[in-house]
Amino acid sequence: MIEIDGSIGGGQILRTSLSLSALTGKKFKIINIRGKREKGGLKAQHLTCIRALAKICSAKVQGDVLDSKELTFLPDKVLSGNYQFDIGTAGSTTLVLQTLLPALLFLNEPSELEVIGGTANPFAPPALDIQQVFLWHLEKIGIQVNFEVLKEGFYPKGGGKIKVVIHPCKELKEIKLQESHQGHYETTQVIAVCSEELQQKDVGKRMIEGFRFHFPVKHELQTREEYVATLSTGCYLHANYTYDSCKLGMSVLGERTIKAEDIGKECALKLLHEMKSGENVDSFTADQLLIYIAIKGTGKIRVAQITDHIRTNIQTIEQFLNVKFEIKDTLIECRKL
Repeated sequence: MIEIDGSIGGGQILRTSLSLSALTGKKFKIINIRGKREKGGLKAQHLTCIRALAKICSAKVQGDVLDSKELTFLPDKVLSGNYQFDIGTAGSTTLVLQTLLPALLFLNEPSELEVIGGTANPFAPPALDIQQVFLWHLEKIGIQVNFEVLKEGFYPKGGGKIKVVIHPCKELKEIKLQESHQGHYETTQVIAVCSEELQQKDVGKRMIEGFRFHFPVKHELQTREEYVATLSTGCYLHANYTYDSCKLGMSVLGERTIKAEDIGKECALKLLHEMKSGENVDSFTADQLLIYIAIKGTGKIRVAQITDHIRTNIQTIEQFLNVKFEIKDTLIECRKL
């Protein structure tokens, strides 16, 4: 049984362990779950990930209770099917999807998932990041996932819903994102998602204008405002910048104490920072792609900066798969052992 010390990082260690345990059939035990967090242990979103994967692969589980800091997971055979999971809070639906996706990719039949909870969270990729950027990269390597936001959900009530169809992956291609930007510019998208009660104050338009003013790139922006019914009031701005060989994304959540224009400014400056790094993938997406590089067994990816999140994710992946990552400056390379 693989033993993991969860105190080296946060929930990503647990989610990666769950994904690869179900995929490989390897048992694991994790202690000190989210040990560095002020409020450690398992929260509602983590419990949904655990119980969802346990259902999909008929796993035996010990320790899956709220605030537990220790978990044992013994997987069995993964089965495709139609599944629905409700986090019960505004916990991230996209992180649940990320946990379940690797195990369901290599089956003979497609699977359909519906996950209820939050679609835009402070410490997780919002729904548009997944739809517009992460899945764009996965499609490049042979993974087809249909993703639909049925309802947006903000903190504290959540109530959002995503629907996903995961098609069997016949051949996983190698990820090669080590070179600087190549190809010709295609488009810059800026999308504002807001609760419908914010329309009267033009919050979506103002976020986009704040982005436009601080994004001095000589290309016309493709912009869209979405005002939607939600249980809790909220908003966020998503932007992405596309070449024919790369796509960079950034999202910033709105806050009651911050002007809409300043949300747009923050999103623009953060996306510009990623663009100026010269890399083909933004730091957040790079972290999400590591597991697929490792499943293939070979690949290279260059990022703007090597974060602690990336390092702990690599440490976890290497315990489940027969691979070794090497980091040289900002280049991450994976090879089979």
